[in-house]
Amino acid sequence: MPMQGRLPVPTMESELRALAWAALLTPACAAYARFAARRLRPGLPRLAALSPTFPVFAYLPCTFASLHLRLFSTFFHTWLAVNKLVLLALDRGPLHPGLPLLPFVLCAGLPIKVRLVQSRPPAGKQPPPPPPPVAEFLRPCSRSALLLGCLAAAYPYTGWLPLYALHYLYCIQIFLTLDLVLSSVALASAAVLGASMERHFSAPLAVTSLNDFWGRQWNLMAVDLLRASAYEPVRARWGRDAGVLAAFLMSGLLHELLYWYLTLRRPTGEMLLFFMFQAASQIAERWARAAGLWRPPKAAAYLLVTVFMVVTISEMFFGPFVRAGTDVRLTEETTALVAMVWSTAKHLIRRPSGVASS
Repeated sequence: MPMQGRLPVPTMESELRALAWAALLTPACAAYARFAARRLRPGLPRLAALSPTFPVFAYLPCTFASLHLRLFSTFFHTWLAVNKLVLLALDRGPLHPGLPLLPFVLCAGLPIKVRLVQSRPPAGKQPPPPPPPVAEFLRPCSRSALLLGCLAAAYPYTGWLPLYALHYLYCIQIFLTLDLVLSSVALASAAVLGASMERHFSAPLAVTSLNDFWGRQWNLMAVDLLRASAYEPVRARWGRDAGVLAAFLMSGLLHELLYWYLTLRRPTGEMLLFFMFQAASQIAERWARAAGLWRPPKAAAYLLVTVFMVVTISEMFFGPFVRAGTDVRLTEETTALVAMVWSTAKHLIRRPSGVASS
């Protein structure tokens, strides 16, 4: 069934209206959460007071027709904001009622984390000066925007590629899109707060270990929240492997929710299966490494991990979205956005000469 029959076609008016609602409701909910948290002790009283904000954040993605905006609203509001507020109710996580209002609102509604500066450098070592808060995100924004534009321009000529090669390009597109948007958000937040922000990615396309990919390279903001809300509580009671399974279980359930937001179809369980398989593979890799059974050369490890990730993502993760036509619509939206930006840039470049000639 085509996606257009289930979700409305986005228009400039509809998306601006949805953005306006998000820009109004998100700070209001965050300010209320700070007000309530400052007056109630952690635990059930605070959780009950914060719970009215959860349906608001869960509804915000539904106001968008663009799949890209739905995806990011799901990530910003339904995943991160709700998770942060639940942790706040338990006196855990990145939010604290003692934060000033503006940093609290930005940290609650956006995927940002202020970088902590060491108060005491190691003995005998002078810490390097931190990069300017804004400058450190200019390069990833520019790089991702350029590469994403090149990728969008190349998509019409990829029909001859094998399926796995095409899905590898999809993986690169997902990384570049996330890196561009999240780095742009961090760039704007750093400019407003005058503080250095944590990066969301390290080098996810050049990993040699599943543990390294999921724990230290990919979507570090989500990793931190999963660690605080699922991994650490379960590990403290049942051990490390149980903590890993709990974190991937929570991630799988969140991706089932993402599937519903992007397709409006009943979740199939394939997202959950994919993440539980990744959890089992990560545990098996660590066991094999500890037993000395898995220590390939770096180049071979990179190749094997890349092939493993592309094949499992292609077979288990992309399948439900491809059957729903989501990949086609996302590609169309990306191509249309790049074309609009390119057309606007050409218009702005030509305009001064046209004015001068008149």
